[in-house]
Amino acid sequence: MALFGKKKKDDSDAGGSGDTDASGSPVAGTTGFTRDERKARRFFDHAEGAVEKNSLDFAIEMYVGGLRFDPDNMIRHEQLLAVAQRRKAGGGKKAGYKDKKALGPSVVDKMLLAEKIWAYDFTDQEAMIDFFSRAVAADTVEPELNLTEVADWIGTMALELPVAKPRQKSWIKIRDLFEKLGIYDKAVIACRKALHMDMESEVLQQAMKDLEAQAYSSNSTSTEKGGFRGNIKDQEFAAESAGGSSRAASKVDQAIAARREEYEEDPEDLDRVKKLVDVLLKKEGFEEDEQAVKLLTRAHEDSGQYIFKVRIGDIRMKQFSRELRQLKQFVEAAPEDDSYRDRYKNTLKEKLAFELNEYGDRVKNYPTDLRLKFELGRRQYAAKQFDDAIGSLQQASEDPKSRNSAKMYLARCFMEKEWFDEAVDTITGAAEAYGIKDDKTGKELNYDKLRAQLAAAEHNGDLELAEEAGKTASEILRADIGYKDIRELKNRTVELIKKLKG
Repeated sequence: MALFGKKKKDDSDAGGSGDTDASGSPVAGTTGFTRDERKARRFFDHAEGAVEKNSLDFAIEMYVGGLRFDPDNMIRHEQLLAVAQRRKAGGGKKAGYKDKKALGPSVVDKMLLAEKIWAYDFTDQEAMIDFFSRAVAADTVEPELNLTEVADWIGTMALELPVAKPRQKSWIKIRDLFEKLGIYDKAVIACRKALHMDMESEVLQQAMKDLEAQAYSSNSTSTEKGGFRGNIKDQEFAAESAGGSSRAASKVDQAIAARREEYEEDPEDLDRVKKLVDVLLKKEGFEEDEQAVKLLTRAHEDSGQYIFKVRIGDIRMKQFSRELRQLKQFVEAAPEDDSYRDRYKNTLKEKLAFELNEYGDRVKNYPTDLRLKFELGRRQYAAKQFDDAIGSLQQASEDPKSRNSAKMYLARCFMEKEWFDEAVDTITGAAEAYGIKDDKTGKELNYDKLRAQLAAAEHNGDLELAEEAGKTASEILRADIGYKDIRELKNRTVELIKKLKG
């Protein structure tokens, strides 16, 4: 039973291949990525050994290799930056042609290749922006990974890096990326930098007004970083910790003590509260989580700012996810023990109930935030509250960032209600609008279209629709014969067509 004592990383919600929600349906955006912390740990161990031997190019390779299996592990991203700083101080050169070889086809692979190139010259703003752009793209495709934090981290460096010859288009690019993330306060800063280079631009003036309005009402939960210089200082502990996790833990403890001392000097300073909470959460322990919750509760009560209540909800959801990951490990280690399986199922229900209440409250406080409507609708679907989910998802589908996933869940709601025609129309429109059939999202949209077409054809006795389902099944089959239960669905379409033809 030594497995039960095995330590697992729990710094974010884990998305993995075949993740399902409480209803058993696949979660959009997670079915193509498989987190493997064991493989990641092997790479990180090699990286730490390479740092001790001062083999810094190899260390960068190993950190990137590990992040391919654990891409939202912020501690490892920070340690990679520490290696990059040390390498540059020793005269390391920029990435060469052989260093730019593709890691793989996925958006996570592309993000990490951009990060690797940036690590060879970490003060290059254009490399930062490319990494930032790839991180935002990966965050869009893999919403169950916590890549927003990675994107915000590198984006903030790009935003606050002192640039000798700044370019307006760089600030505009940074602005647009922060806007996609919903981090409007930083988008405002980037837009202001662009505007300063052309104060007469009416387009930038209007963009500035729009972003300031968004920032005013924004519910962004991203916390303020210490800026580029602050990030550089923050990496001092990462540089030293690259040789071992015990030293990293010691540095986190020191950081907590320092932030606590600052906080106790002026407990009413909300900025000091945020900084202490941030460093407490790096400890990734229950006790530190609860200390952070107490600080945030007091800040919410004293200031009335809802953002502190949102942060508490985020901590609680992460705690649920940690417990579920541990229970799942116990179930796999002792499959004959029903108690673990029952605890897993009960905890999953508790998590869903909490998140329904949490996102319902957030929607009330931020009624115009369509991404929150999607998160609420996804959980309403999981709870089989299909009528409520339809209302939430119809509104969420107006947001370009969540449109495809919202319509996918919307079609599933129609299927559960046996409104098959509406399901076919909704998912077909979403698949056609997306336009790509052979990537992960395209396959999932096409698969759901097939299910809707087949169900509608069976229900209505519609030969024409059955033949359309057959064509859709053939497309998926030709692209990937092992995709889910496609062979079974293909056989069903063949039998249905024979039956309807008499």
